[in-house]
Amino acid sequence: MAAKTTYKCVAREMSGGSSHEHIAYLWWIKIVDGKVVGEPTRSSREQIVAFIESYNQDRVWCPDSNPGRTGAWVRVHSNGRIKYVQTVADGRKSDNLLSLPLR
Repeated sequence: MAAKTTYKCVAREMSGGSSHEHIAYLWWIKIVDGKVVGEPTRSSREQIVAFIESYNQDRVWCPDSNPGRTGAWVRVHSNGRIKYVQTVADGRKSDNLLSLPLR
């Protein structure tokens, strides 16, 4: 059986504002079969968007700010000018990424 690999978002860097469109970088860690592999890595918004668009949508996720709740998958959205990332939980956009610590 193939290993299940996901990427957990752990921090964010903002640029020029405070909404999802202003997330400039995400810090993430690789999870293989439920275990952390390696150190946190930093990727630009453009890199995360390209990764999600190129691979399975259910690969990048963000924990909920409430540890008792399940996290949400990160999805690509567009405001007509730029593509950006935002989580979707239970079929609705959520603010999990904006709850991550700043770096």
